[in-house]
Amino acid sequence: MFDIRKMGEQIAYLRMGCKYTQEQLAEELKVSPQAVSKWENGKAVPEVPMLYKISRLFNCSVDRILDPSSCVLRSMDFDYEFLVKPRIPAADYSGPEWPKSISSASLLTAVKLFFGLEQRRDTKGRQVNDDEEYILQSAITNICFGYSYGPDQYIHDSFLIYGLDYEMHSKADYSEDEFIALACKQVEHGYPVIIIPKEYTDTVFAMGFSGHGKILKGLGFLEGDDQKNAGINFDRLNQYAGWYRADCEMMVVKSSNEKMPLEKACINALFRGLKLLSNQEHCGKDKMQGYGLVIYRNWCDLLREENQRDADQIECVFPHAFIHYENKLRTTQFFERCINIIPGIDKEFMTLAVNQYQDVISFATEIATIAHQRDSFPKEALKEKRNHIIDMLRRSSEQEELAINYIQKAAADIQI
Repeated sequence: MFDIRKMGEQIAYLRMGCKYTQEQLAEELKVSPQAVSKWENGKAVPEVPMLYKISRLFNCSVDRILDPSSCVLRSMDFDYEFLVKPRIPAADYSGPEWPKSISSASLLTAVKLFFGLEQRRDTKGRQVNDDEEYILQSAITNICFGYSYGPDQYIHDSFLIYGLDYEMHSKADYSEDEFIALACKQVEHGYPVIIIPKEYTDTVFAMGFSGHGKILKGLGFLEGDDQKNAGINFDRLNQYAGWYRADCEMMVVKSSNEKMPLEKACINALFRGLKLLSNQEHCGKDKMQGYGLVIYRNWCDLLREENQRDADQIECVFPHAFIHYENKLRTTQFFERCINIIPGIDKEFMTLAVNQYQDVISFATEIATIAHQRDSFPKEALKEKRNHIIDMLRRSSEQEELAINYIQKAAADIQI
């Protein structure tokens, strides 16, 4: 009696014997990887012409595929590799290597490239991979408006501009086998999974698996690791064994019934950004963990406290100076793009705001330079350096407050 499940196992057995991945077999047969997956899992049967092509490719008879009883198969719980490639090839990263420390913005750039949604192409027809999406997502996720803190880091606007959405699953709610099965099922349907660890380690953008799902294959992103976050290359994937043992959450990417226009997402980000940047209240135990103008005051207080106790080094500039520099850079770049993206915005006021932010970036660059050289200053020069940073922070705060005022005027007639 014909057994569709055994036939699927036979196709998988023959494929692995010929050292094909599911993706490679799909390319040879001019079908989707999902079709191959359905055959091998006993959820569909290849049509007769396709069975003939498979038999020719594996140098066997059609009968051997349909009736594998004469063959010795490996365990019914056989292993196989599954990998989904991007819908459209993406070019290598073409933006500046630094700074690019915001892992979530890089990951969302990878989501767009994976689904083939970037309209810009290079001369080879590949999707352009530069900083444009990174700049937008750093604002849409709110991250560039904060310091080591961003409320609602993953928000639905970030995905809805792509016509996608997501749902979150906590490892605590599943057994290990169930958690692995959830990831495999998602990938087999052609959608990536994103493994978000609770500890400081890679966030994994997984597009494939092997080892019964105990090994995920994909890209890793890490907060603060500029080089890793710039390395979106779908031809060079990492392997993550034992991923299911870590305390983590799984973000399941899925299609959405709606798509948010980019201008709407930017309007939402603009008004959230204004609220966050105007903040004068401290949040969190760490004075440098928060958002808004309050950071300037807290930072100056920490520098003065170092002066009072005659500290042997400038302690509170690392890594905050580099976070400050990138956040002000990305905030400025986002506001520049709002001028052309958001209908009805007052371009004159926005240009004035951007000009103010350029001065803020200049001060941030100098502070970051001091932070980079912090171990090379003699002790007698430290108090002077701290006072210089305090002065730059004070002037930056004044200029940013003026810039925020300009943006509020520029957005006065925009409907949320």
